[in-house]
Amino acid sequence: MEQPSSALSAKPRARRKRSRRQPLRVGRVLLLFIVLYLFYSFLHLGISLYKVEKELEFYRQQKAALLEEQARLKEEIQKLNSDTYIERMAREELGLIRPGEKIILPAKPATDIPPYVPPPPGHEFRD
Repeated sequence: MEQPSSALSAKPRARRKRSRRQPLRVGRVLLLFIVLYLFYSFLHLGISLYKVEKELEFYRQQKAALLEEQARLKEEIQKLNSDTYIERMAREELGLIRPGEKIILPAKPATDIPPYVPPPPGHEFRD
């Protein structure tokens, strides 16, 4: 009868070992989930940071282009407000002249006038 008692005592020992291993397995699984979550979080954060840096670079380039255009427009405004430009546009576009100046226009051949055909021989001209 001693054998059955030793057999009974062997089973609880096996159960104890299993119960000790279960918390370790749960702890390992929990640790694995925590590590995976941290990895996912850092990966997601890295991707977001990369996107923000790309967007920032795009806006920096856009700012540089706009500053360039602003400088060009300021130069154009200064040119348009200069007296020499205003006078040139008044002469060319509006046909204005200074007092005492004379306009000399080059003669342009007319395109709607038919070419000259000499009269036939023996033709008499009348006044």
